[in-house]
Amino acid sequence: MAAIAVAGCSRRPALLPVTLPDVSRVDAGVQTQIRERHSALTRAIDARSTPLTELATAYGQYGMVLQASEYFDVAEPCYRNAETLDKDDVRWPYYLANLYKNRGETDKAEGAFTRALELQPNDLATLIWLGRLNLDQGKTEAAEPLFARAYSLSPGTVAVIAGLGRVAVAKRDYPAAVKYLEEALRIDPEAESLHAPLAAAYRGLGQIDKARPHIGQWRNRDLPVPDPRQQEMDLLLESGLSYELRGVKAFEQRDWKGAMEFFRKGVALARANTALSRSLHHKLGTAFFLTGDLAGAQEQFETVVREEQPAGIDEATAKAHYSLGLIADERGNHRLSVDHLAAAVKYQPNYVEAHLAYGDELRRVNNYAAALAQYEEAARINPRSAPARLGYAVTLVALGRSRDARDWLVEATMRYPDRLEYTSALARLLAAAPDEGVRDPKQALAIVDKDLRGQNTTEIGETVAMAFAALGDFDQAIGIQRGVLAAAEKAGMKPAVSRMTGNLRLYQQRQPCRRPWANDQPVVLAETVPSP
Repeated sequence: MAAIAVAGCSRRPALLPVTLPDVSRVDAGVQTQIRERHSALTRAIDARSTPLTELATAYGQYGMVLQASEYFDVAEPCYRNAETLDKDDVRWPYYLANLYKNRGETDKAEGAFTRALELQPNDLATLIWLGRLNLDQGKTEAAEPLFARAYSLSPGTVAVIAGLGRVAVAKRDYPAAVKYLEEALRIDPEAESLHAPLAAAYRGLGQIDKARPHIGQWRNRDLPVPDPRQQEMDLLLESGLSYELRGVKAFEQRDWKGAMEFFRKGVALARANTALSRSLHHKLGTAFFLTGDLAGAQEQFETVVREEQPAGIDEATAKAHYSLGLIADERGNHRLSVDHLAAAVKYQPNYVEAHLAYGDELRRVNNYAAALAQYEEAARINPRSAPARLGYAVTLVALGRSRDARDWLVEATMRYPDRLEYTSALARLLAAAPDEGVRDPKQALAIVDKDLRGQNTTEIGETVAMAFAALGDFDQAIGIQRGVLAAAEKAGMKPAVSRMTGNLRLYQQRQPCRRPWANDQPVVLAETVPSP
């Protein structure tokens, strides 16, 4: 390794030596970047006329490419030199703090973040990171004002709200903790790491029934921090990973074609048969799908499947099988769809969307018992998932268990009184249950009038028509059914139009509907697209 030392240079403070590490373990493009930054630094050092701020930038930029490549030990003296040469540039203590954080050196990270915050007191990312460090060390009193200041700057940021929630838990202010953590989960239902502190807050309030559902939902998932500097570093390298990150950013801006180009470049750089390669191929396939190129999408998803490992958790493989399952369903090949969706939940057992789609597809091939298990698993993973609970109820009816379906929906309406989907489903079941002991059309109409007033949807209209038909008022049922059928035709709801037309014929023949939902009526597939 070639060392650079500039301690003896005139007008320059004493600086630490830096080196060019062994770069053989990184991609060729990254090797070139590291060497180019090292050469630029060498030239800046050798030119005695280089202003100190420019020299600081040369050190810092070399440190950035080293840190992005995970050469942390070599990057550290670069940042320290940059900070020595230019004490007013917030970047160098900030990147140094993140480097220390990545190495688990908490005290050093806290000191560097504190210096960065002195330079920019209202930097949101620094406030969050420093607040988290203090919380992790039990320094609640130090963390609270940091998150409070962050909240004043960005009250809708989940990482900030979650920080205040954790502070409240630590202070045993459980009402405030519940308020903040529930708010964070409303904004981002995927913030699964918040379920553990929320369960603790409910336990602190003595509300064990509310704590229990959250205990099983916890996942060790980091909450994203709005961090432009870290994003700059993530996008720095000419590597498969950096192009994946660029493509994801283009996805967020709904620039499908731009994302496609980034993913193509990433695929060209990534080594085959790696997790990164599979992830890039899947994302490229999703970009094809979103531009309407099903053949191109299928080719990319099948590439992922060809590279799949025989066992183990692999998110990209799971998503590729999921996407292929959706394509097969779209083409009417439900058996193939079942196979792909089974593989999706194998490679990612907590993939809620895959469990739901798998349940839908199993119902389409009349395997109701297996479908029931998929909806049950989805509801276990995410008790807040309305499609999971609704799919479970619909499948119970298909299995001839209308009483169990009624009890399941009644329990759901009591547990989640704000979720009108459950109230609507209960009314539908009461209006048209095949089991005479469950069917209660008068109660169905009462629920619609009392709890669903103003919900003028085709779904509610169908339910009301079913209830009137069950009461023998077929003229009323026919009039309402014609109205919802016209609305569905106008909206282009083809599967719904077919179902509604069949029910209209029943009413015209003076027959009630005894099937609240078609056995193969999808819960999620009709509205599902692959995700990147």
